[in-house]
Amino acid sequence: METVQAQKIREGHKYSLNVRWDELDSNRHVNNKNYQGYLDEARMRAMRAWGAPMEEFADKGFGPVILNLNLKFLKEISYPEEITIESDLILASSTRAVFEQKIILSNGKLACQASTEWTLMDLKRKRPAKFLEVLSAA
Repeated sequence: METVQAQKIREGHKYSLNVRWDELDSNRHVNNKNYQGYLDEARMRAMRAWGAPMEEFADKGFGPVILNLNLKFLKEISYPEEITIESDLILASSTRAVFEQKIILSNGKLACQASTEWTLMDLKRKRPAKFLEVLSAA
């Protein structure tokens, strides 16, 4: 089995957005399910900015599969608020990567830390693909 030392392979992507009123819950802060949507969008935009848009993977027969998702909620996010999501991509093994992300409030305070472990699945073989090989082919 091939081992890979964890290493940052992409870093420093930032994506900002404004919280919408309909994303609040009855306590008037962002409902936790919306955090995942924010993080998903930031991941897709990061991959696009890094020259590896997900639609190109799909065209080549690969699809992203989330294996583990961990969110640590630190501060409430309210309306109106502009948040910034910072994303780094870490190679965890030959077939797995981890997005480390932070949601930062407009005052600079950290609202959420997130870690998303994922793989690129070879959709024909139904097996995880070699991550760097697929990434470099994008």
